[in-house]
Formats: sequence, C-alpha cells, structure tokens
Amino acid sequence: MKKFDFRLQPLLRLRRRQEDQKKCVVGSYLAQIYEQQRQALKMSETIKKEGEYLKKQHSNGTVDLIWVTHYYRFVTHTQNAIAQRINNVIQIQKKLTGAREELTQAARQTKILEKLKEKQKKRYEQRLQKLNIRELDEIGTNVFLRSRRTASE
Repeated sequence: MKKFDFRLQPLLRLRRRQEDQKKCVVGSYLAQIYEQQRQALKMSETIKKEGEYLKKQHSNGTVDLIWVTHYYRFVTHTQNAIAQRINNVIQIQKKLTGAREELTQAARQTKILEKLKEKQKKRYEQRLQKLNIRELDEIGTNVFLRSRRTASE
C-alpha cells in the first residue's frame, strides 16, 4: 500500500506560514513597546540626574538662574517626549491586541488542519493494520490448507 498522503498538506503549510507571519507581527509590536518604554525610562532617569544636579547646586548655595531656566525647558520638553512615548505605547498596544486576535485565529485554523491530518493518518494506519491482518490470516489459511493437503496425500 502507498505511503500516507495528506491531500491538504499545501494548505496546511500555507496556514503555518501565515501563523508564523502573525507571530512576527506580534513580536514586532512587543519590541516596539519595549523600545518606547525603554526610551521613556531613560528620559525619566535623565530628568532625575539633572534634578539631583540642581539640588547639589542649591545645597552649595550657588544657583545659576540661566541654567535653571534651561533646566525647566529641558524638563518640560522631556516630560512631553515621555508623554508621547506613553501615547505611542497605548497605540501600539491597540494594534497588538488586534494582531494577537489574528494570531489566535490563524492558530485555530492551523490546529483544525493538523487535527484533520492526525485523524486521517490514524484512519490510514488502521486500514493498513487491517490489511496486514488479512494478509497474515490468508497466509496462515494457505499454510494450513497446504499442510492438510500434504497430510492427506
């Protein structure tokens, strides 16, 4: 008997490829979120360092008012940039939610075909086993009849 052949194998390969592409999209969104968060934390730490420098100047009793003005502008600008990063994360998370739903659907479609393949392969193996048993029974019957014929002659 011929080897097991799943007729929908090209479709299964296509579904797996689509699922892999959706995984890449989800991974890309996760990387973007991570990068935006990393940048926001870096900016926050920069503000903290500059604030410590200002405290140090204040504790020494020397405060450069021009530097304080630049510091205030820098902090305002950096806080706006952090807020922008947070908004970016929110937008990316919305896209991520949609991409995860698409990935879930693609995984379901792939799983359906994989289950179908498993069922068909199991049926194929059962048929093959039945054929092997029939052949063995036929061989056994032939051997028995041959031995009976030789015994009667």
